[in-house]
Amino acid sequence: MVPILLHLSSSSGFTTTQTAERMKKIANNKRQAGFSTLELLVVIAMSVVITAIAIPSYLNTAAYLRAAGDLRSLNGITAQAKMRAAADFTHARAYADLSGNSYQLQVWYKTGSCWVADSDRTNTCLTYTSGHPSGAVFNLSQGVTFGYGSLTAGPPSQTSIAQAAPCLDNSNATLGSTTACIVFNSRGIPINPTSLAPVATGAFYITNGTVVDGVTASATGSLLTWSTPAGSANWKGQ
Repeated sequence: MVPILLHLSSSSGFTTTQTAERMKKIANNKRQAGFSTLELLVVIAMSVVITAIAIPSYLNTAAYLRAAGDLRSLNGITAQAKMRAAADFTHARAYADLSGNSYQLQVWYKTGSCWVADSDRTNTCLTYTSGHPSGAVFNLSQGVTFGYGSLTAGPPSQTSIAQAAPCLDNSNATLGSTTACIVFNSRGIPINPTSLAPVATGAFYITNGTVVDGVTASATGSLLTWSTPAGSANWKGQ
């Protein structure tokens, strides 16, 4: 009977030790199950600091990308006008509504003796109410407007900084300083809308208050894009 009793005593001690270790593990797991109040406060404080640093950088980057996107779109519309004039053997123009911050590709419709939107396959003559053209238009992005702030010097391709000449309506009457047009003849040359003589002053300038971007058209029809900080004329080709 003695061996049996010894065996039972050994088994009971092993079970007790095993139970104690299990309880210890459970206690440790409970202590590791969550964060203390101090740890949570530290994490929140770090998140606030990182957010405060990141948001201004994000906003600046977003504003830059919006202006850069509008510059590419304006350049694309102007290049399209040049090609459309040559393809249809007529005049075509990039029309900018400076007060409405919108733009449109227009083609001279010979049969109707009027300007029509390039996207309009019905060739409906455009109308201009307070300089705003009818038909579908492209709008500049939020925070981007036509203008060049306080700058007085244009990019190297321009002798001075100014928007393109005011647009003319269907009867060749000026639509005023709230509009600007770069007009191309059938040879793809930018021309004065009144005299039809080649000009080298075709340009569109846009700004978001931080940068000024521009599209310029030389007398030969070459299109260039530019950018500079809004505070100083330090133009760089794009």
